[in-house]
Amino acid sequence: MKDVQVSIDRIVVEFTDVYWDFFNPFQLRLREYLNANLRLKEKGFKYHLHVRDRGHYLHISYQLTFVPKSRKNTLRIECHPDSLVHFYSWLKPLKDNATDILFIRCDVAFDIPLLISELFTLSLTGRNMRTWKGTRYSNKKHQRQVAGYSRIYDKKRQLMQRYGKIIEGELTRFEIVYVPDEKIPLEAIVQFPPKFNRLYLCTHLTYPERLKPKQRKRVYGLMSGELQQKDVSGYYRRLIVEEMRKQTTLDFDEVAAAQWEEAVTIPCAVLSGVINKVACTV
Repeated sequence: MKDVQVSIDRIVVEFTDVYWDFFNPFQLRLREYLNANLRLKEKGFKYHLHVRDRGHYLHISYQLTFVPKSRKNTLRIECHPDSLVHFYSWLKPLKDNATDILFIRCDVAFDIPLLISELFTLSLTGRNMRTWKGTRYSNKKHQRQVAGYSRIYDKKRQLMQRYGKIIEGELTRFEIVYVPDEKIPLEAIVQFPPKFNRLYLCTHLTYPERLKPKQRKRVYGLMSGELQQKDVSGYYRRLIVEEMRKQTTLDFDEVAAAQWEEAVTIPCAVLSGVINKVACTV
């Protein structure tokens, strides 16, 4: 599949050994100058700060609730990579007061210059893919942060409806949550591009006539949203996958590997100041 562009839509990064003596005045300044909203929770991270400023957002979480009380704790941030640049003056002191900066997860976006109605997508690992209001999802909303969670939607329509932006040609976005098996030092993330071929199949359906009638009926049902993946038996799914691989298919692994360095340049440069291409043990 040609001209597919890869980017990071949302990234989560962890800062280790951040002292309370730094975090407390830090969160007070955010609340004073950027009107940050502070919330306390009893599970996961205790302190949550959400900041919005001129179209950018930054979510900060601090101090895991299940660890022994300590003067230094873990701090996480979640935002779009562009927001890292916007909030750089706030993040630099945080970087300077942490021991390590670790990559936790991100949403990897594959922008495909085709209509969503021309794309056949299927989970290869048993996730139930379904369609809701034109967007195809895997798993359920509460599993939004789970590795492999995905959504496929008409990016051209979203840009027009949400931002009033009009682009030429067609554009479908296939987003997949990437969570490595272990936390990775941010500067080394370039060495670990995501691998999604084992999770999903994405095919440009150009020759539907090559499918047998019963297969074609199920394929169109899945593409239109009339069928959920769980409505199609494993037998037919295997037959459909076999036939679909004979048509133009997106190689997630190859495309991601080719563009991964460019995709991680902003978070690496802003937060760690370096991109380490030398192999290391994680």
